[in-house]
Amino acid sequence: MNSPVALFPLLIVVLGALVVLLLEAFVKREERGYLGSVALLFLIGCGALSARLWNKGLTYFRGTLSLDKLAVFLTLLFCLAVSLVILLSLKYIRQHDANHGEIFALLLLALSGLMIMTSSSDLLVVFLGLEVLSVSSYALTGLRKSDEKSVEAALKYFLLGSFASAFLVFGLAFLYGATSSMAIPEIIAVLSAGRSILGLVGVGFFLIGIAFKIAAVPFHMWTPDVYEGAPTPVTAFFSVGTKAAGFIVLLRFFLHFWQAVPESSRIFWGISALSLLTMVIGNLVALRQSNVKRILAYSSIAHAGYLLLAILARDASGLIFYLTAYLFMNTGAFAAVIALAKPGQEYLELEDYSGIGFRYPWIGGTLTVFLLSLAGFPPTAGFLAKFYVFSAAVRAGLIPLVIVAVLTSLISVFYYLRIVVTMYMKEPSVEVSIEAENPAIFLVLFLCLYGVLQLGIFPGNILVFVRQAAASLGL
Repeated sequence: MNSPVALFPLLIVVLGALVVLLLEAFVKREERGYLGSVALLFLIGCGALSARLWNKGLTYFRGTLSLDKLAVFLTLLFCLAVSLVILLSLKYIRQHDANHGEIFALLLLALSGLMIMTSSSDLLVVFLGLEVLSVSSYALTGLRKSDEKSVEAALKYFLLGSFASAFLVFGLAFLYGATSSMAIPEIIAVLSAGRSILGLVGVGFFLIGIAFKIAAVPFHMWTPDVYEGAPTPVTAFFSVGTKAAGFIVLLRFFLHFWQAVPESSRIFWGISALSLLTMVIGNLVALRQSNVKRILAYSSIAHAGYLLLAILARDASGLIFYLTAYLFMNTGAFAAVIALAKPGQEYLELEDYSGIGFRYPWIGGTLTVFLLSLAGFPPTAGFLAKFYVFSAAVRAGLIPLVIVAVLTSLISVFYYLRIVVTMYMKEPSVEVSIEAENPAIFLVLFLCLYGVLQLGIFPGNILVFVRQAAASLGL
């Protein structure tokens, strides 16, 4: 049903960003954490309204913006992710010379880009959402203006991101030239009618542009530097939000592409190669890292390879569940990293974590659970997420890729447990003192711990909504 109400969740988020920017002019620098509370109120409003629109199936702009169940589910997921990031940022920005009120406005604008990307089946609208997300992300990366690594990361992200956007636009131009449309269903219908080299080239360039956003090898080179240089709450947002949006765009495009388009096998093998390289290189390079943020960066790259299996297997529900689980375990891991900090200093080297498990048991214990979940140990959410995706890939006949996925998952156990062993089995080599009074971070740690264990032990409730969201794609 065509209704302007479909725009309301997006408008609430954009209005929140504008209000935060306006209030910043009247709030003293040391009191800008108050703006985070304002942003949270708008996120609650967006989430509450989106939940009420679950069964409505509203559209707007002639169907180019669709608030189907998948879009509503992802809007709620993104609102939760940004809320957690804002909670992580409240004290962090004061401690690390990033106390700029615009961080909250930029997070809301980035959220609006995510919402546009994941609620549209028109590639031009998807590109507009991607650019809103990208421009906000470049600014978020460089928030610590006095930190050389942060400035360098922002510059790298901007240059490489612009290059990837050029590939994406080039692909859209080819697709429009071959099909005279930007709507995904119409593109697939035209390509399924006959052989179109121009159209397949367009799909290839489009895939390259999205592969950059999901950090798939060999388009991953920006990831470790940006993850290390960006403020850690922002890194948590990149690892969850940007990746999820990219995979949902791929899901909407390729879900019906494999069976409908006669020449799709070439693209299929291309994505298979991306998945293989991403799993292998992401995990192998992670073994050589000593910086915890870089370890988590290469971990994020490796997980992109696993998620590509879901795209190849047309497993929409498995992909959505994996992204949900990944939100909790990855945000939780970065929250623990943020908790181990004091004003002006973060402890990011592996040796800094020696003895942390006993000295700060709440942080060490929760980080251990998140790392075990990322590795895929039961009874955590990470185990079930991998189990669902790998099972679907086996049913789809992707057995060689599943074997590689299992073997690389075993490799990942080494660098995840390396952090755990350091926390509990090594004597401290440096003096680590942190600011323990941070209720917001401990709230995030608790919520993420609850999410990881709830999804791992009692996933039934969320699976009901995940399957309904997947069904809205027409499976």
